[in-house]
Amino acid sequence: MTKIKNFCKKIWVLFIAILCICSFSEVVSAEEYEGLDVSVWQGTVDFIEVKSDGMQIVYIRAGYGLSEDTMFRTNSKNARDAGMRMGFYFYVTAQDVSEAKAQAEYFASLISNEPYDCRPAVDFETFTGLTDEECIEIALAFSETLANKTGETPLFYTDVDRVEYLWGDRLTDYPLWVANYDVSEPESIGAWDSWVGFQYSDTGNVNGIDGNVDLDRFTSDVLLESSDTELPFIDVAQDNWYYKAVASLYDAGLVKGVSNTVFAPDEDAERAVPVTILYRLDGSPNVSSEFVFADVSSDSWYADSIAWAADNDIAKGIGGDLFAPDKGVSRQEMAVFLYRYAVYKDYDTTKTDSMERFTDYDLVADWAEEAIKWAVGMGIITGTRSDMLAPDAAATRAEVAEMVYRMMEAY
Repeated sequence: MTKIKNFCKKIWVLFIAILCICSFSEVVSAEEYEGLDVSVWQGTVDFIEVKSDGMQIVYIRAGYGLSEDTMFRTNSKNARDAGMRMGFYFYVTAQDVSEAKAQAEYFASLISNEPYDCRPAVDFETFTGLTDEECIEIALAFSETLANKTGETPLFYTDVDRVEYLWGDRLTDYPLWVANYDVSEPESIGAWDSWVGFQYSDTGNVNGIDGNVDLDRFTSDVLLESSDTELPFIDVAQDNWYYKAVASLYDAGLVKGVSNTVFAPDEDAERAVPVTILYRLDGSPNVSSEFVFADVSSDSWYADSIAWAADNDIAKGIGGDLFAPDKGVSRQEMAVFLYRYAVYKDYDTTKTDSMERFTDYDLVADWAEEAIKWAVGMGIITGTRSDMLAPDAAATRAEVAEMVYRMMEAY
């Protein structure tokens, strides 16, 4: 009997050990990301340093009320250039449902031309003079409007006290981002089943930022769905700023690599490349024209694309009956190709912006000025830095993919 008991005891211990191992495996396999959230209050952020310090995701304030955060565009570009995954949040100041809807529409318009990897987030914490029911109605109106305008389910940010005592189960359709400081895990998530964002400090210190900053942990549920197609390119990683653009265009059959496994994102793009992408975007229609540039062979891989572009006034060559298909495409030429394509497709091209905030705006050629103003206004071109357009600089293959992707997102 003793042997049987000892045997059973060993089996029980083994069972518990296996159970613990399996449970531990599930815990460690649940991927989490270190992150932070920033606004104008952090001043100029060195996102390369931030990323080097282990930060993987940044949430950037886009605006508040009906005002844009003055560092929004700069933070967005610099975080993207540093290869960080990012999302945008908005500080809600609405005092009724009508204001909530207007502010949500404004937020959606701010980020409509900005690429982002993470769900947009609702930051509602101004409750003075409001009843609990009014707070809930405002939060619901903003979140529902934002979801409808962006096509994405937003995060809902709140603190641990209100998650417990205010919201009940009325906001649980929106993933929870909860603030609870100086603890290793949120002390409560109320009616939510889980959290996807956990702000655990408002006095964090991160390389690249002067002063304190909010620190967060995020789960993979904060990320927007990416392309279902697995990229074959060994030189395009998920944390590259151009990953989403390349993946989307590759998934749609619009771009290919320079080989089966290499995309060469940092190489200069040839003039034939954007024209071919646009031709494919238009469905690769049959080409009836016999017009051929003197330097475009009829049996070249880009012959149909260039003939189509010439037929539809998208590409007009460089003069002297030449197209220069193998020449690097400049950033302003890229803007012109995209602008003419938008006109050809009868898209609304009336949204423009001044170039004068860029220190080198006087380098833009007269023939490209209209296109550049449109591209800046649409967020298709944001500058190589916050104050430089670099219109004559060659566009890399990654930049071409990003600019086409932004145009596609805009329309």
